[in-house]
Parts: sequence; structure tokens; C-alpha cells
Amino acid sequence: MIQRRQFLGSIAAVCAVSGSVRHAFASTTSKDTLNWQSRIIETHPHGRNGRAPVVTSVSIQKTGNLLAIVGDNHYVGIYDMAKDKYVHHLDRHADWVRAAKFSPDGSLLATAGNDRKLLIWNTADWAAPTMIKNHPEAIIDVAFNSDGSKIATVGFGPKLRLYDTLSGELEKALNCPCNDMHAVAFSRDDKYLAVGGRSGSIRVWTPSDDSQIAQYKAHRQRIRSIEFTPQDEILSCGDDQIVRIANPLRLTENRALPRHASKLYDVVMLGNGLVATSGSDNQIHVWRIQDAYQVGSLKGHTGTVSCLDVSGFTLVSGSYDTHVRVWTMERQADRNVNPRNEFSNSGWNRKLK
Repeated sequence: MIQRRQFLGSIAAVCAVSGSVRHAFASTTSKDTLNWQSRIIETHPHGRNGRAPVVTSVSIQKTGNLLAIVGDNHYVGIYDMAKDKYVHHLDRHADWVRAAKFSPDGSLLATAGNDRKLLIWNTADWAAPTMIKNHPEAIIDVAFNSDGSKIATVGFGPKLRLYDTLSGELEKALNCPCNDMHAVAFSRDDKYLAVGGRSGSIRVWTPSDDSQIAQYKAHRQRIRSIEFTPQDEILSCGDDQIVRIANPLRLTENRALPRHASKLYDVVMLGNGLVATSGSDNQIHVWRIQDAYQVGSLKGHTGTVSCLDVSGFTLVSGSYDTHVRVWTMERQADRNVNPRNEFSNSGWNRKLK
């Protein structure tokens, strides 16, 4: 019987073309398919099997041109989006790399995974990690606070760990709702810190004094992603195919987007009340939160879309099809919908009724 990993590798081989980057456009055969230009970044095969890795995390350097790409090949790919080429392949991990995250100012990159290591890299010098922390269990997700001075980690264990990125000291370890944690996030003003995992429950603290302000059952199955809105509402999604939107101080007002047709792996804010979701239907869906309206979808991946990141008018997606896609929200006369880091003279090129 062919293994899932072999099947994905075969699909990638069939789809591959020469060169590290190729250009494509999202299909416009459906009226709800967004017409955003995209280009493909191919991941590099490493190791004896010669297969490209499935992608499990992507992170855009918000203050520069770099993109971090990680997956099940143990490497960290650093891609320069302005030069359209890889500039580094970091090989300090010994197992599947699950998480990659640039600090808000772009000066640091955190990577972590199944080898139970948290590595912090200085983006001015990639020769070696500036910080290495060994954990008793695999690390699944990491999150920087707003100034990059702290980083939180969660994974296959009952603890959230918070480190000082300058000294490398472990500042605190907080108890999580279960032993299988997949998501951690700071609110944008660092007022709140939230985690979620297999139990479907979200726990929220105020990191200034470690006070637990909320715990609620957000999902019936595993939570895979958490993000805060600018209004300190918590977006969460997971295996139950639901995006939940909740204010931790007013839980009776929580609401949800309509159920998706697949498991959800990631949710990110695009700005102006819009969010993007991705999952096992191989697509990215864009939603307007206010009225739970699906604006459209992005098609092109041939495997589960496992991760998303956004900066300005750029949305990046990583997939089990071993590819990364860079989607561009093009400028046009429509000024009504501006993504994060909005510019007054920019909008989206979209074909919508």
C-alpha cells in the first residue's frame, strides 16, 4: 500500500516544473473564486529519499523580504521574496520542524519542532542560533509578544513556557487545558495570552500577573490555530470545521462562521474585518466577520493547506503538496476593503458579484 507521504511526494513530482519559482493565477471559473495573482515557491528535497517536504509553517518578515519555510525534512528554508531565491537552508534541527515565526521587528526568527528544541536565530547572522532551549516534549507552536522580548511555546505537554529572548531565561511555565497543545497567541497589545489544543478548550491569561481570566469550550475537537483580532476577540479553528469568534470577557456573545467543508488548519486576519482560513479541502477561504459572509476562495494547492501568514498585500500559504504559494492582492479602484498595513490608494483585484 502506498504511504500518504509517498503519495504526496509523487503528486509534487508530477506538478513540479524547472526553476524554483513559477507563476500562476487562481482559477476564475467559479463566481466566488478570487482573482488574485499567485506564484509558487518550490521546496527543496533534502536527505536520502530525495523528496520535497510537506510544509507545516510559513512566516513573513514584516520589516524585510524574507520568508521562513519549514516542514518534515528537518530544515529551515530562508527565501528572499525580492530576489526570488533561497538564501539559506538551516540544518540545526534533527526532526520535523513544526513552527517558524519572525519577531515583529524582523530581527529574530524562532523555529521549533519534534526534536524538542526551540531555536532563536538573529537574522543579521545565520551562522548559528543565538538561543537553544531543550524541552521535555515536541513543540508545536510559538508566539512572540509585540516587541519580540518574550516568546511563548506550546506542544505535546501540559505547559506553556514563556522565555525572555534577550537573556534566554525561562520566566514562567503555566498549566494548559490538556497535554496536546497546538496553538498559542498574544493579543496585539500583550494584554492577553491564549492557548488551545486537542481538548477544544481555550485558556486565557493576563501575562503581566499570570491571572487566568477565561477558559471556555470553543470546539468539539482539536484546536489548530488561534489569533487575536485588533478588538481583542479570539479567532480559533480546528478539526470540527468551525471558526469561533469570542471575547474572553463576554463569552456569552461568542459566535461562529458557517461550518466549512473540511478540517481547518489555520486562520489569519487580513484586516478590515476579513479573515482567511485554510484546511484539508486544499483551498483558502476569505470571510467577512461582521456578517459571516464568504467573500471568495483561492484555489491552486493540491494538498491540505496547513499554514498561512500575511503582510501588507501579500498572503502566503504552505501545503502538504510540498509547495508554498505567494498570493498578491492587487490594487484597483475598490477602496472599501484594505488588508492589514493598509495603504490609502490600494485595494484588491477581485471578481465578485
